[in-house]
Amino acid sequence: MHCNPWVAASFAKTNKFIVPGATWYDTDGQVISAHAGGIAESGGTYYWFGQNERLEDEDLFSGINVYSSTDLMNWKNEGRALSPINGTNISPDRVVERPKAVFNANTNQWVLWFHADNSTYGLLQQGIATSSNVTGPYVFQKTFSPMGGTSQDFGLFQDVDGQSYALYSNGDAVEAHDNLIARMNSNFTSVEETVYTFFDFDLEAPAIVFTGKRYYILMSHKTGYRPNNVVVFSAEHLAGPWSIQSYIAPTGTRTFNSQSTMLINIKGTQTNTIIYCGDQWATAKDLYDSRYIWLPATINDHSGSFNIDWHDLFTVNIKTGKVSYPIGQDYEAENGVLTGSAYSTVCVVAGNATLTINNITGTGKPQWISFYYHNPDGLCEYFSSGFI
Repeated sequence: MHCNPWVAASFAKTNKFIVPGATWYDTDGQVISAHAGGIAESGGTYYWFGQNERLEDEDLFSGINVYSSTDLMNWKNEGRALSPINGTNISPDRVVERPKAVFNANTNQWVLWFHADNSTYGLLQQGIATSSNVTGPYVFQKTFSPMGGTSQDFGLFQDVDGQSYALYSNGDAVEAHDNLIARMNSNFTSVEETVYTFFDFDLEAPAIVFTGKRYYILMSHKTGYRPNNVVVFSAEHLAGPWSIQSYIAPTGTRTFNSQSTMLINIKGTQTNTIIYCGDQWATAKDLYDSRYIWLPATINDHSGSFNIDWHDLFTVNIKTGKVSYPIGQDYEAENGVLTGSAYSTVCVVAGNATLTINNITGTGKPQWISFYYHNPDGLCEYFSSGFI
């Protein structure tokens, strides 16, 4: 275990860094609630759609929130993009999740897609709502069974030619546990043809990005709200052939305790940067306390590899596309003072004991500190951050 403090400029209202796993505040100082979300870009502004999950909201579906940002660090709450409607398939007792928005040039409308279901996840449908404004409010249109089939976690990809695709799993049953890439119709209001099927993979939380040379699709294993090793496939064409799956993060980190939800492709003047965006889910009873894991990806189009590494915090310039990482001071736990039953081995293990690290240099200003520690069950490493 070691800790690493960073100087931070301010708290809540002005974010100077993206801090994976930290509580993220909007420009009003409120916790951002945009889980299992999707990103849309329009006119140099990014729009982050996500599930509203707050402690005070007891309904199964309480709304889809949307936030706007011009730097990916500071987000303005634009309100509810979609709200529950009693007596419909988006009523408060229904499931509306994994929202993704896309603009349709034919109709001059924004289309908000989502996974639509009942409380037992027995319907397995998709749903859409439309608006002339990117922030909404969106008007609910319908839920439906895509091409007569079933649909679980939903993802959306718009290619460079403007065509959009629905990404989804068709279920858990023996006869239907595939993952599909399906082309939408011209108005982006339905799906009309399967472009590729990942037969028998039984994955979820799909997201696609195109680098200009290769397509990469990320998907997560089905472990509920527990994190797992997110996998990636790559291909030169959406219709395949696709590569075999590989992990995007070091084995044992369980994708740094996150599940894939979306990818941000920043096409800068100096370089292109792709940001992996994942949900760090809390338990089903405490979804309001779920966090976000955003990390820059390292991609090799020649080998088709897609990897993310852990960073305590970083900043990205959306004009140039360049990512920078502040440099802090490391303090190793092995050099700390142990009490009780704590002892030093390959790492420090503490049970009913304390570890004190002395002589940490402060700045007299707010600082960011990150702790790294490993659970002895061997399942994963843990990262914890906060202001001091």
